Amino acid sequence: MPANLPPQYFEVEKKYREAKTLQEKLFYLQELLAIVPKHKGTEKLQAELKTKISKTREMMERSKKSGGSTAWYQVERQGAGQVLLVGLPNSGKTSLLNILARTNAEVAPYPFTTTMFQVGMMEYEDIKIQIVDTPPVAEGAPPWLFAAFRSADLLLVILDASSDDLLEQLDKINSQLAARNIYIDKENENAKKAIVLLNKIDSDKANENSEVFLEFYQNRYNILKISTLTGANIETLKRMIFENLNIIRVYTKKIGQPPIKKEPIVLKAGSTVLDAAGYIHKDFKKNLKFTRLWNDHGFRGQRVEKNYILNDGDIVEFHV
Repeated sequence: MPANLPPQYFEVEKKYREAKTLQEKLFYLQELLAIVPKHKGTEKLQAELKTKISKTREMMERSKKSGGSTAWYQVERQGAGQVLLVGLPNSGKTSLLNILARTNAEVAPYPFTTTMFQVGMMEYEDIKIQIVDTPPVAEGAPPWLFAAFRSADLLLVILDASSDDLLEQLDKINSQLAARNIYIDKENENAKKAIVLLNKIDSDKANENSEVFLEFYQNRYNILKISTLTGANIETLKRMIFENLNIIRVYTKKIGQPPIKKEPIVLKAGSTVLDAAGYIHKDFKKNLKFTRLWNDHGFRGQRVEKNYILNDGDIVEFHV
């Protein structure tokens, strides 16, 4: 066991050993990996934890195929990315899901209306992004909720800007997340991608409360003021979601056909021509001879190397 592990590591390790289900074990293994200091002295431990995580996932998959069931909830990924809504009771999470994904989830003026995941798909130009409403963050929230936060591509943290306790709302959420080694503060090197939304900006007190909030936090978080009632800044939010997912859209073109942007494949930013070929089919990647590229930055069918880094909106023509 490497030296200088923080006390929190051993606390979580004890919970892992006491866990009764595979899902709980996976949750605590992921926590352990998040806690471990990242340096050469812990490389072996990190590798061991990653192996355990992989094996636990395999066991969960086998259990699922054999008809096993557990009281653990997760959301099957769909679309170009998975975005989870995080908030306290009555912050407006469900209203945001409805406006982003054009769903009709139940909204009520009392807390804890959402007790399970509610899923919708947000259209952004020519792709769809999964938006997931979640139960409120509160004392005693189940481990599977935080496991979902950890695995999401992006978190939208919704605060009620009409309330005078705006600063305290973020403190409460951060406290619950940090207790599970999930961080959204940009100053933390392990921070997850997140956008903090100051909702209900249409109310009388919201602007004053928001200005105070921004004085404290504008450099530490990605922040946007919105209103789910009037729709203020919702289109801006959609663009921010796309940008923070760190993805690109790449379009494929048949030989002899005009370059048209239709039905893109979605790749991580920084992906290469070879990555795009492999995404379509492993034989494309194996047998790729050369590629031609079209885009809005001067390429009109010129050949590019296999390691050429693609940009959002590029059109590729593979020759195999």
